[in-house]
Amino acid sequence: MDTNSFSLKQFRDLFASLPLPEARSICGVYRAAFVGPGWLRTSAGPALALSGLGGWWGKEFSPDGTAVNIVLRAGKFSTRFPMKLVTAKSLIDGRDGLAMHYQAGNPFPWMYIVDELRRMDDSTLLGMTLANVNGLRRLAFPFTLQFQAGGYGL
Repeated sequence: MDTNSFSLKQFRDLFASLPLPEARSICGVYRAAFVGPGWLRTSAGPALALSGLGGWWGKEFSPDGTAVNIVLRAGKFSTRFPMKLVTAKSLIDGRDGLAMHYQAGNPFPWMYIVDELRRMDDSTLLGMTLANVNGLRRLAFPFTLQFQAGGYGL
């Protein structure tokens, strides 16, 4: 499936068609990839750098229901912006869903950001990032997360 040819609307439709992962089933380290239209893939890295998440490499999900972003800067991995996995109605399609809510104390704009997840296959998740703010909830940006059996540093 060549998701880089998908429009944002097609990602919403794909997301709505995918099964919900169980929180327990996604523990581990995942490598991220920007997907979607060229303008989005090109601008995503610089936009994340401006918001404090430059060098975004992926996410790590813990058995206690928390998650954290992994960044790679100057050849070194570190973690940023803790999140809590929650079961809630999806802001994208209204179905029961699994989302990551950024924890209190994260810098602006992260306290308003929600990442929703669906399972593409046994090792790949489709994430959709959106701002939980009036007028912006309909604009969701896609990314994929690929499970890394050896953790980060691969």
